Amino acid sequence: MTVDSRRSKMVTFRVSMEEYHSLEEACMARRVRSISESARAAVRQWIRETSLSDPLDGELQRVESRMHVLAQELERLQHLARLRKTMPLGTTTAQ
Repeated sequence: MTVDSRRSKMVTFRVSMEEYHSLEEACMARRVRSISESARAAVRQWIRETSLSDPLDGELQRVESRMHVLAQELERLQHLARLRKTMPLGTTTAQ
């Protein structure tokens, strides 16, 4: 497959000036030749991720994320309970 046949279609989208400048800066920082090259790489990555992933993977990630938040909250509550046991009656803690 030649370069011409691989890149025979054009996809266009609009960005704000702020987004454009951010894209330029990101390309310079990563030493990418152009915004187009960076966009093609991002789209290829997105396609790989969406085509290879099991539909349940996203749901599993959401559940794992919620479990992590719940575990952090449980740790916080346990810490507060321990503090309350060690404090004299009638005093309160700032949260």
